[in-house]
Amino acid sequence: MRKIIGSIILCALTASAAWAQEISISVAANPQRAVVGQHIRLVVTIEGKVNLKGSPRLPNLPEFQVYEGGRSSNFSFVNGRISSALKFTYVLVPKGVGTFTIGPVQIDHAGRTYSTQPIKIQVGSSGQAVPPSGPARSQAVQPGPRAKPPKTGTLPGTSRHAGKGAFVTTSVDRNRVYVNEPVILTFRFFSRIRLLSQPQYQPPDTSGFWAEDLPPQRNYNVRIQGQEYQVIEIKTALFPTTAGKLTINPASLVVQTRDFRRRSVDPFGDSFFQDFFSGGQQVKLSSEPINLEVKPIPREGRPKKFSGTVGQWSLSAKLDRKQARVGEALTLETRIFGEGNVKSVGKPRLPALKGFKVYETVSSSEVQKQKGRVKGVKIYRTLIRPEVTGKLTIPPIIYNYFNPRKGSFEKLEVPSLSLEVLPGKQRAMTGRSQSASEAVGSGVKVVAEDIRYLKTNFFLKPLRPWPAWVWITGFLLPPIGLFALGFWQRRQDQLASDPRYARRLRADQSARRALHQARTQRLRRDAKAFYASLSQALTWYLADHMGVSRSGITQREIVQKLRTFGAEEDMMEQLSVLFDECDFARFAPSAREAAEMERHEQQAEELLVKLGRILSKERKG
Repeated sequence: MRKIIGSIILCALTASAAWAQEISISVAANPQRAVVGQHIRLVVTIEGKVNLKGSPRLPNLPEFQVYEGGRSSNFSFVNGRISSALKFTYVLVPKGVGTFTIGPVQIDHAGRTYSTQPIKIQVGSSGQAVPPSGPARSQAVQPGPRAKPPKTGTLPGTSRHAGKGAFVTTSVDRNRVYVNEPVILTFRFFSRIRLLSQPQYQPPDTSGFWAEDLPPQRNYNVRIQGQEYQVIEIKTALFPTTAGKLTINPASLVVQTRDFRRRSVDPFGDSFFQDFFSGGQQVKLSSEPINLEVKPIPREGRPKKFSGTVGQWSLSAKLDRKQARVGEALTLETRIFGEGNVKSVGKPRLPALKGFKVYETVSSSEVQKQKGRVKGVKIYRTLIRPEVTGKLTIPPIIYNYFNPRKGSFEKLEVPSLSLEVLPGKQRAMTGRSQSASEAVGSGVKVVAEDIRYLKTNFFLKPLRPWPAWVWITGFLLPPIGLFALGFWQRRQDQLASDPRYARRLRADQSARRALHQARTQRLRRDAKAFYASLSQALTWYLADHMGVSRSGITQREIVQKLRTFGAEEDMMEQLSVLFDECDFARFAPSAREAAEMERHEQQAEELLVKLGRILSKERKG
């Protein structure tokens, strides 16, 4: 008995732990043994059976320079189950030699904090040094792995600085662009003198732009007017967000050099030792501001369904399966991939999907930075549910974007998609009804089949006179009964001849019954059954009041009919959102908070009262 009880408790604890662990977070570093100047790729992966959002929190990493290397996300809905994954990539560059610990990486979800285990990184010495990062904060800049130097003539702004010990420049690959067309900003640090400490880099203020770092940093040597310079080069992709004349402010670099103002004749004099042990001279180097002309997206020739997307893109679409049953949810996935600002890619407008119930669209993206360009894919997944049987067709999906290289709008089109819809599964009730009747029949037992004997041993008692009210009631009761019977018969005839009137009378009762059932399921924490009852209460109540078939009308048609009855748009928006919440919880179930379900229940009750008044006024009018 103790073993059995222990096993039950262990199973319960395991199940509760699995339920609580909705998501998982992990971190991996490659390599975990590196040398100074080597990039370490840190990948944080977050997975779960919910729609994940947000970004992880990195611990304080003073021993490393950190910059983002991109992110990717994936969302799937298979057999009514949600699964999603987020992957964040960071590049770590160690500042020195030693064994360093990367503390827990954390993310918050549903009021809980999830953490990874710490990992250790061993860094050895090397003649190569560390590249800078691109975040907008002061960073230490060190020379890194050598790269092939460009031609001297291709480095703008160097001729007027020739002869200086150190200087910085910024340049762009073009000065005239369209809104959301990338501009490649290049920062270069030239040095031919010895530095006493690591330079501190401050990126330029890029207000009015969407910025994306373009790792890795390049390091090389160039000769300018006969003098050899070491160069550190950092690139950033800037996407202007508004049209007009924009300015990229100067970038700056603080360096610590030897104080050449001190001159000492005697190598053993006080001034020599003061110069040797001093911190040197701090110099701030700044680049020149850069002016850009940003052209607006042309209005001439702009399609009506322009997505607002700029770049060079391709389009694809598919269903997660080619066959489904009525009421089964499936996913329509649309992919837009190419070159440009992936995060600003607009959502494609789906055509009218007749025969389908369309739910919320979720998006994910994957950004890649290769050869100084920002590329990637934006994925939109829409949950749809067929409502009729037969062969359904999703019309061609059209997507319009602006190509800045050609200066014109381009149109992408995906051919139509087909889906075979089978009838939904029906529960067989015949056997259950039969067995119930058999149970009732078997419960009746015949006691005797003979004639009972007449009793002769009884005594007669004298009758007492009845009071007057009994006689009065006896005379009045038959006409009152006949009148009530006639009224009842006329009411039944009216209900039989006017089914819409009969359904309206029963609408309130059926809605209260469904809401009571939903409340019971909410207290049991059965979210899927709760939202099914809530959707049933809303749909049946409104269908009965409007006199339409409960199973033949869709939720979208209900909202459209209510608008013709004069319902306010704000109320219709609340109803549509509540319908979507109910359906999404039924066909894509996930953990729901009790407070959230209670709020949806109160919202449904309020909407039923308000809509009932509107429908009643419409009938009276």
